[in-house]
Amino acid sequence: MFDVPSPIRAGQSVELTCSYKLDDDSLYSVKWYKDNIEFYRYVPKDWPPGQFLPLRGVRVELSKSGEDKVYLNDIDLDSEGRYRCEVSAEAPSFQTVEASKDMKVFVLPTEGPRITGGRAKYNIGDTVTVNCTSAKSKPAATLRWYINEKMAEHETDYSATRHEDGLESSSLSLKFIVTEDHLRNGNMKLTCESSILRSYVMSNEELVMGGHHQASGLHISENLNQEVPDVAATGSIHVFQVGFVYLLVAIQRIQYWMST
Repeated sequence: MFDVPSPIRAGQSVELTCSYKLDDDSLYSVKWYKDNIEFYRYVPKDWPPGQFLPLRGVRVELSKSGEDKVYLNDIDLDSEGRYRCEVSAEAPSFQTVEASKDMKVFVLPTEGPRITGGRAKYNIGDTVTVNCTSAKSKPAATLRWYINEKMAEHETDYSATRHEDGLESSSLSLKFIVTEDHLRNGNMKLTCESSILRSYVMSNEELVMGGHHQASGLHISENLNQEVPDVAATGSIHVFQVGFVYLLVAIQRIQYWMST
């Protein structure tokens, strides 16, 4: 049984497990590889039996690693890749078996999405043109616009940018003409929602009332027991299940008071 938890948040530590049955054989070695490069081996007859071979993005904690597991500290983007475990028996069988799995690494945004281009007041017939830009993350966040809690049908010009540090940001604009249907007691609320996988919920709210801005600040909470599907940029629903499936939702709301 070979277990490589994925996806893993950058900065976390992770335990990789390689369980096996030797039957009547004796263990010769257990070797670990990342992208076909060996980084750890356990040989019972060596001293010490567990040895680490330096490799970029792989930081082995020897005190927590052994014949059936490897413990990696401080996961980063360089830790992403294909991991392989190779188990070899002693003579006379010299039997060798192996298994491999991919590890994906994700990076949370440090703040909610940013809304730009809006005004404090609009009249019926005015054109609203606003843009939403996500903070840097990996993968790039999926963005959605809502008008008064209803998904907008006027989204235009989606783009994603890859930065030099390997992180990505996305941008989505919204353009529409204000009608009476957009008003609720003279007000209209625009919401930009940014989502990526995992168990964190971030919200950042900004209210615009009568030309005065009030920001709520960034709030982060963690939900460890709720299973939520990932919402892809295409609008379809995908379930990515490795242990738990979560959704990171970063929400920034901006409310405009309407004058008629």
